[in-house]
Amino acid sequence: MTTTPIERNTPRTGLDRGISRRRIRAGSILWALAFTATLTHAQTAFDPDTGTVNQEALPPALVDVGVDEHLEGTVPLDLGLTDENGKPVKLGDFFLGGKPVLFNFAYYRCPMLCNLVLAGMVEGIRNMAWVPGKEFEVVTLSIDPKEGPEQASAKKKTHIEALGSPEAADGWHFLTGQPKAIAALTEALGFRYHYNRATDDFSHTAVVFTLSPAGKICRYLYGIRYPPTDLKLALLEAKDNQALSMGDKLLMFCYHYDPKAKGYVLFAQNFMRGSGYLVLAAMLGLLGWLWMRKGMRP
Repeated sequence: MTTTPIERNTPRTGLDRGISRRRIRAGSILWALAFTATLTHAQTAFDPDTGTVNQEALPPALVDVGVDEHLEGTVPLDLGLTDENGKPVKLGDFFLGGKPVLFNFAYYRCPMLCNLVLAGMVEGIRNMAWVPGKEFEVVTLSIDPKEGPEQASAKKKTHIEALGSPEAADGWHFLTGQPKAIAALTEALGFRYHYNRATDDFSHTAVVFTLSPAGKICRYLYGIRYPPTDLKLALLEAKDNQALSMGDKLLMFCYHYDPKAKGYVLFAQNFMRGSGYLVLAAMLGLLGWLWMRKGMRP
């Protein structure tokens, strides 16, 4: 029934207000019950003794979601994709400069998680003092085959502006692709996601990848925050055997990747060993200086 203007403007009676309050309370109770059921379901799915997830106890939308790390594997560089300008490209086109690649999956109309991942990448890159296109390349691929250059271009514009480095536009590439190409790349990287037809959206994990200039999978970084030190170390690892500066070598010497922490931590043993070498070098230098000074006396 269509509500007339008179009915909309009719003052609400105490009975009407009571019904509304009961509806609100009923809705709150239903929401609380749904939340409790979901929480109970999640707790049932996780086994704290083994640290594993019972796939059979997970909600259907989450069964296929996750990451299977394929470290030392390779990505198919001959995949045909489309860039943000509508130009056909090969994935390998972004590996020709001999620079490591920071890679992530997204879908450009995503209302939440993809934007958080991209924002985390922007923050980490901005504070790393490296510029995409100069020291490394960045590639973002939509997992939604319905998306095209228009959505990719708009997303690129937003995040290049947020990065505050217009020159980075040449080094951060927003791509789209056909289902077979997307499936080949997600399979190579072990990235499992779920498409929900009812809501027309995707469930997926927050993760970025670093790839070597030859397309080798070097590191997985999880979450929505990527500290600049972690990004730089992961990209340095991905440079393979390319020459590193003395500062980069020292950074790689002091830190190592901790799988449990899912990030880079200060390697105390190396740090202490390095500090010991510095102290020893300083002492030898001081003794040498004293010896030379003594020899110079008449």
